[in-house]
Amino acid sequence: MNDIKNIVNSEAGNSQKTFILQKYIEAPALYKNRKFDIRCFALISSINGHLKGYNYLDGYLRTSGREFNLKNLNKYIHLTNDAVQKQSEDYGKFEFGNKVSFSEYQQYLN
Repeated sequence: MNDIKNIVNSEAGNSQKTFILQKYIEAPALYKNRKFDIRCFALISSINGHLKGYNYLDGYLRTSGREFNLKNLNKYIHLTNDAVQKQSEDYGKFEFGNKVSFSEYQQYLN
């Protein structure tokens, strides 16, 4: 913890910065041995104090183009967002646009 505090303090200097620190999940759920995140969409509206919620059923998973490995901290293994994955030579190697539909994921789980 002291190492983390020292890094944050040295990076912050005299300016005010925001930092987000979180524990890394060493044993994440994987899709075909690759990391993924889940994209789903919802809308909450308030009209005259009445809240309504809506969710879109057709979300998807965004996958990494490389197999998960804790010994290799390559960003293409651990970060699944499009801005990172699009730069990888493995982008789209397994799924078009590194995307998996919920139904494809359910078939994988079955």
